[in-house]
Amino acid sequence: MPVDYSRLAADYDAVRGSDEMDRGYWFPGLVEAAHLRAGDRILDLGAGTGRFSQYAAEIGQVVAVDSSVDMLSRAREKGLFPVVRADAHALPFRDDMFDAALIVMVLHQLADFPRALREVRRISRRVAIATSDMRTRTLCLLDDAFPSLLKIDRGRFPPIQRIVEALSAAGFRTVSVGERPYRRIIPVDQELDRVRRKYISTFDLLPPGEFERGLAFLERELPKGSPGGFDASATFTFVGASR
Repeated sequence: MPVDYSRLAADYDAVRGSDEMDRGYWFPGLVEAAHLRAGDRILDLGAGTGRFSQYAAEIGQVVAVDSSVDMLSRAREKGLFPVVRADAHALPFRDDMFDAALIVMVLHQLADFPRALREVRRISRRVAIATSDMRTRTLCLLDDAFPSLLKIDRGRFPPIQRIVEALSAAGFRTVSVGERPYRRIIPVDQELDRVRRKYISTFDLLPPGEFERGLAFLERELPKGSPGGFDASATFTFVGASR
């Protein structure tokens, strides 16, 4: 069953991040990995609602690309950059059109991510990829609530080494890998609301009944075990490449 991104669009900005974390954590990692410079022509691939396009627009000329009409409708409301509906495997842009491409938590959603990276290589000189290394990822209490969650994600997310190999095979000459620790303490009521609204796309892929059982478990246990808030600490991987 595919993930229903039209369902996610309405709540995406509210449940997936915050301006503080997006601007203070995610975007600096992308700037560093892609070596973004003032005036760059930037492609935000899998841009969704344009969370990161809006920051990139402060640096250069941005085009936000996504396959979801509903996500792009939200991005268009920001009014800061053009949006294009397109398939990442066959991008409708001329060769060398962009200086840099940003790909944030997207590769696991693609049917053939090496093919998409070949397309990125064709149209862009540099790329920054933000992803999660599922070999080391834990979800704390969410692991107990949703036993299938990590197993499914380990099948969805390509291993870091495969990403590096795919970038090299696509023709990028220089590839770098860095990890950035992330810490966010989320009020318990807010975390429960995020789960109820299925802020993790893999919730749509759980076996029948597991989401409902896991939500009931969290509603019972999270207030008891996290009086100071839900600790969403993690480490994410930023892969940069250039020709």
